[in-house]
Amino acid sequence: RTRHTTVAMGTVAPDANLVRDGQGLKDAKWHPEISLTQHGVWSKALTRLCQWLLPVILLLHALAVVNLDAWVAQLWQELYTWPQLHWAMIEALVAAIAFVVWISGFFLINEIPFMKRYRMVVREESHPSGTHCMSEKTKHRVWSSFPVYVLSIFALHLVRSAPKVQHEVPTAARLLVELFLGIWAYDFIFYWLHLAMHRFPHRWHKHEIHHELKVHPVCGTSFLSAELVVNQSLEDGTMQVLVNILVQNLPLYWGLPKHKLSRLLHNILVTYLLSEAHSGLDLPWSMHRLCPKLLGGAYRHEYHHHRRDCCFHQFFCYLDDFFGYVPPVPPKTAD
Repeated sequence: RTRHTTVAMGTVAPDANLVRDGQGLKDAKWHPEISLTQHGVWSKALTRLCQWLLPVILLLHALAVVNLDAWVAQLWQELYTWPQLHWAMIEALVAAIAFVVWISGFFLINEIPFMKRYRMVVREESHPSGTHCMSEKTKHRVWSSFPVYVLSIFALHLVRSAPKVQHEVPTAARLLVELFLGIWAYDFIFYWLHLAMHRFPHRWHKHEIHHELKVHPVCGTSFLSAELVVNQSLEDGTMQVLVNILVQNLPLYWGLPKHKLSRLLHNILVTYLLSEAHSGLDLPWSMHRLCPKLLGGAYRHEYHHHRRDCCFHQFFCYLDDFFGYVPPVPPKTAD
């Protein structure tokens, strides 16, 4: 049900229409497949550790070896005394700061010599002095996205008050449920908007701007990088922010308003997942390695940005799998 083909060494061969429209990936080399066996022993061990960390903690909580509720209560009681927690802008500031931290982190990882093996698009190492991989317009959009976002939320709070900070302590179960359902709801709602923007391209949403890639000045290879997560038109970015605001106000736990701690953690987690999806890296802790049956992660999103005709999820992959919008080479995992 897809229009993809693959050739030797993992090179993606776009269909004729995509090449004619300038939307395809023509020369970039890919890892031929996503497989834990492609990583070394330590990479595989780190992946396994990350996969088992949360289940083991939850099991220890169920066996009363650790008390997650007590940890959450202690954390919330401390945070509640902070004046900053009660600022109307605290959620927006946390999201903006988290984006800066995650984007900077992935950018640095991408440039560490021994981490370059995890790049999903292989490219030349050296840059001639004074050259850049992004156009001036793209750099301007990336840098301006943060003040534009913060000022927009400030303007929103001029007409709509921020939710009241609850004094009651949330349980660990409530945090986990609100976090998971919040991420799922964000991904599910935006999936249909995202798909519609691709079904009706070059319209008012200007989503094609978000698909601008970095281009290596020497070899001409196009590739995705974490800072491009905020390379968007104002219209496109506004839709993402509105979806997040909607999700933050959904009663996801027994009809209760979403807890402030869940809202803050949601902004930290969703900015991480978005940054990782645009990182262009196949890291041992990447979501597509930790939960390959559930999350598409950076692997699928790299294909999406190059091809534009598959992998429309931000995080998950079940709707793409159902509709047949899968990448050309399905990822494999080790036994």
